[in-house]
Amino acid sequence: MPTARHMPMDDFRDICFVIMPFGVKEVWLQGRKYNVDFDQIYERLFKPAISSVQLPAKEGGGHLRPVRADQEFHSGLIDLEMFHYLEYSRFALADITGLNANVFYELGARHRARESGTAIFRHCDAAIPFDINQVKAFPYTVDPDDRLESSRGIVAKVLTDSLARNAWDSPIRRALQLQRAEPAEVEDVLLAAENATREAEFEEAHKCWIRASELDTRNPLPDLRASDYPKKHGDWDLTIRLLRQCLNKEDALDGVLNGSTYAEAYRELGIAENRRDRATYPRAGEESLRKAIHFNPEDFDAWASLGGVLRRANDETGALEAYEESVRVSRGHPYPLLMALKLRAKTTGRWSLDAKTNAEVGEAKGFRLAQVTHDPPIDPPWSHFDLAECLLYLGHGHDALEYAREGLRSCTAAWMPETFLSALEMLPDSGGLDGLNEIKSAVRERYAELGGS
Repeated sequence: MPTARHMPMDDFRDICFVIMPFGVKEVWLQGRKYNVDFDQIYERLFKPAISSVQLPAKEGGGHLRPVRADQEFHSGLIDLEMFHYLEYSRFALADITGLNANVFYELGARHRARESGTAIFRHCDAAIPFDINQVKAFPYTVDPDDRLESSRGIVAKVLTDSLARNAWDSPIRRALQLQRAEPAEVEDVLLAAENATREAEFEEAHKCWIRASELDTRNPLPDLRASDYPKKHGDWDLTIRLLRQCLNKEDALDGVLNGSTYAEAYRELGIAENRRDRATYPRAGEESLRKAIHFNPEDFDAWASLGGVLRRANDETGALEAYEESVRVSRGHPYPLLMALKLRAKTTGRWSLDAKTNAEVGEAKGFRLAQVTHDPPIDPPWSHFDLAECLLYLGHGHDALEYAREGLRSCTAAWMPETFLSALEMLPDSGGLDGLNEIKSAVRERYAELGGS
C-alpha cells in the first residue's frame, strides 16, 4: 500500500482505520491486572470482522479494508500518515480497553475531523471513563473462544449499521456546530458547567446550564443537561419543563442535531412523565419513549425504560419484549438482561439459571464490577445494584449485600431505592436466593431515610 501522503483521497473510501494499543499491555479488568495481547485481538477479532463488512452500494460496494498504524506505516513520518488516515478514512474503529493515552488522543482527533464514521469498542470487563461515558462503546470478548465468533458478528453489525445510517457520532462536531451560533458570553458559562460536572459539583453545574439556556435561547443542549440534576432529586415537574423546553428549541432548529437530541430528550421525558404521573395513569411516558425509539432504535435505555412502563401497567408480554429488545441492541447490557430474567421468573413462578444464562450473568458481573471499581464509580447507584443482583444470582449473597449498601449510600432521592426494590419484588420467594431478604431490608431502610413512604 502506498504511504498515506501519496494516496489519492478516493483511496481512503474503503479503509477502516483501527485505533488500538499494540502488543501486550497490562490492563485493569474486573478490578485486577491482566496481560492483554492486543495484536491477537486485532488479528483474530477486528481484522476478519472489518474485512467482512460491505460498503453501501451507493458508495461503490466492495468491502472495508482494515489498516493499523504499526502494520502499514513505513515512511518514517508516522504522525503525518496517521493524521491522514484519521482525517480521511471512511471508517475508524477505536478500542479503548486499557484507557491507552495514544488511543484517546487519536480518537479525539478523529472525532474532531469527522462527524460520522467512528465506532468505539471495549473488552466487556473494561470500564468506560467519565469523559466519554455518554458515547456508546460496544463490548467484545475473545475469551473463551466460543465467544469470538459472536464478537466478530457484533463488530461487523455495528460497522454495517453505522455505514448505512451515516448518523453523526462525534460529540465534538455536534457541540461545535451549535457553538458557532452561540453568543460569545455563553462559552464561559458552558465551560464553568463542564468544570463543575467534572468536580462533582452537580448543583453548581445545574445553575450554569440554566444560565446558559437563558443566555442562548436557541441551543437545546443546556436544557437537556440541566434536567439531570432535578431528575436525580426527584423534582419531576422541573425535569419535564426543561426537557419540553429542549424539544421546543430542537424543533426550532429543524433537527440540526440529526435527531440525537430528540431521542435523548424524549427518552428522559418519558421516564420523568412516568415517575410523576403513573399513580393515576400507569402508561404515562409511553408515547415519549416510543418517540425516542423512533429517533434512535438502538437506544437500549429507551427500550428498557419502555419495558418498565409496560411492566408497571401489567403488560408483562409487552414488557418482556421491550427488555429483550434492549438486551439485543445493547449486546447484553446488564440492566435489561437482569430485568428480563426477573420478569421470566415472575411469569413462571420459579427461579433458575441454565448454563448460557449463568455465563451471561457472569459477563454482566464483570462489566458492572469494572464500573464500580473505577475512581469515581461509573453510573452509580445502578452499577452497584446490578452488580449486587449478579452476585446474588451467582451465589455470593454476602458480597451482594455489601455492593447493594454501597449503591444505596449514593442514592440522592427516594425513587432510586424504590426502583431497585420494585425490581427485586419480581423474584419469587421460593427462589432460594441466599441474601435476598437482607438486601430488600436494606433497600427499604434507605428508602425510608430518603423520605419514601
